[in-house]
Amino acid sequence: MKNEMMEVWNLIREKVKQQVTGRTLYRALDALMPVTIEGDTVVLGLPHEEYQLAGHVNAPNVRRWIEQYLAEAYGFHPNLIIIEGTTLADWQLHLRKQEELRKLAEQTARKQTQVTRAYTTWDSLYEQVGRKFAEVTGRSLAINRARYLQEVVQMVREALTRLPLETEQDERQLNRVIERIATNAEVPAAMVAWMILYETPSEQP
Repeated sequence: MKNEMMEVWNLIREKVKQQVTGRTLYRALDALMPVTIEGDTVVLGLPHEEYQLAGHVNAPNVRRWIEQYLAEAYGFHPNLIIIEGTTLADWQLHLRKQEELRKLAEQTARKQTQVTRAYTTWDSLYEQVGRKFAEVTGRSLAINRARYLQEVVQMVREALTRLPLETEQDERQLNRVIERIATNAEVPAAMVAWMILYETPSEQP
């Protein structure tokens, strides 16, 4: 199969050269070698020491001619992939790297979704506890700050029934809300957190 692919590729290479110009591009085409065909995927490779030429053969007009002549030779529209290396082992390495990149992209997307969800959800609560404090009259009086504290603690508890702490980002956002409450009420943040998470409503004054 390798010999057959080489014969076909030699013919295609010459046809492509008739459609394009450029000494460096010709050098890149001469270095480009067939690696394998898997289904409709045609894999061509550049030797490691020549891979800096990949940009030339990946240029849209060059790829278009290569794909056209591959289609004429094999009778199907090819999914052309150009890799670094010219062996099946290089192709397998390329596939592993692509799979790793795919998984990384999925993880990044999931994390971004979690961050977006957390910020969208907890930001509204953060703003609510701020607005509640702005509505408090006589904020300089400890008793009024205590009433505010009782009200927003209950507000956060109710929010937690709808917004469970599923991720570390959720916990960070809840902590941000707690810090704002603590600043407004002039009490330690740890006390606010304890009231929200552990104190029972019957124990509240």
